[in-house]
Amino acid sequence: MLRRRIAALQPRGRLLLVLSLTALGATHCAPTTWNDESRMATIQALVESHTFIIDHTQFVSTGDKVFIDGHFYSEKPPLPSILGAIVYFPLYHLGLKLHGGRSLSYYFITLLTVSLLWLLGTLAFFRSMEFTGLDAERRMLAAIALGLGTIYLSWSTTFNNHEIAASFLAIGFSFLLKAKYENNANRDLALAGTFLSLAGAADMPTGIFFVVFLADVLRDSSLRHRVVFYVLPLLVTVLPTLAINYSIHGNFMPVQIYRSYFEYPGSPWIGSDELSGMITHDLAPSAKYAFMTLFGPKGFLIYNPLLFIAACGVIAAIRKRDRFFWEAILITGGSAVLLLYYWSTTDNFAGWSYSIRWFVPLLPLLMFFIYPWLLALDRRNYVRAFHTLLCVSIVIAFVGALNPWSPLVYSEISFVANIEQFISHLRHPVR
Repeated sequence: MLRRRIAALQPRGRLLLVLSLTALGATHCAPTTWNDESRMATIQALVESHTFIIDHTQFVSTGDKVFIDGHFYSEKPPLPSILGAIVYFPLYHLGLKLHGGRSLSYYFITLLTVSLLWLLGTLAFFRSMEFTGLDAERRMLAAIALGLGTIYLSWSTTFNNHEIAASFLAIGFSFLLKAKYENNANRDLALAGTFLSLAGAADMPTGIFFVVFLADVLRDSSLRHRVVFYVLPLLVTVLPTLAINYSIHGNFMPVQIYRSYFEYPGSPWIGSDELSGMITHDLAPSAKYAFMTLFGPKGFLIYNPLLFIAACGVIAAIRKRDRFFWEAILITGGSAVLLLYYWSTTDNFAGWSYSIRWFVPLLPLLMFFIYPWLLALDRRNYVRAFHTLLCVSIVIAFVGALNPWSPLVYSEISFVANIEQFISHLRHPVR
């Protein structure tokens, strides 16, 4: 009976069911690194002490913090923690307090922010694919490819800003397509601007996509005179972030770009070269580093093999100047800017992470261009290649979901590290 009811669901209903069950089962129950501990510290401080100061939280020992005017603050962007605090507020008053180790609070905070946005972003992607001419079944296949077949899934299971930004980009891009190809331009442009600017507020480098899509709005004669609807949401997305930055250290710039804030007594960062965004490489080291971020032990293209199909789709859209020619040009340009930023200012391969977490926001935009391949799935060789890559990709993504903060003590290869850690936990379970 249950199988019949599931089979009777429309593709969107089946997709929603699969995503919901995956989110419920895959979301983690505890922060495991300085990164997510730092965010939990701000969430706890906001709800329990009504401040961004994390001195008296359970997570003040995190290394991802700055010292300003005698107090510690998280060095992470404030928006994701504010979202988490909205969820934690009722949990705290129900007696479910945040603490180190496993907790229901961490689970629900992550589930109702990061995981929920992953689900909504995947559904928005499903909606976006409608403009390509794909039927509902193939749109569902495309959404599964993104939601379950890339590390967009892996990073949905723990609290982090890159996944949040990726989801905001997916939702914002969907509304931008609606504004261009349907009739509700004012509303949809406003929603596109809202979510695309929220992405930049959650993860600053992704703000490049708000800029490139603004160029698209200005280029389109039917949208140009409505550009105010696209830009106006900045007042309620980016401006509050700037105000919070100013309240913390008297400057609108984010605190994480100031090395002096990390150089407090006992800081693990004193003399370290691993603070992201504080170095600039010459061309040759940057080129080698870029190659390794894409094809090395944590290579982004290796861990998201469906991107090879998406790259073919981008090239086809540009070469044929099809309906999404400008989207292909602008997304390629925005992606290049984001990649070049990280390649020129970092050298630590995103620390302990499953593949390169900084690049996760690119996935919903680049994966949009798998549509030419899906349109050609009637060809037997296309079907075989796509299904093979999809199966491999789903395995890679689910291994990443075991622990997106891959413990490199096991192996420098994230995939191997996660499997070895999983086997180790089976042999010696935590009690």
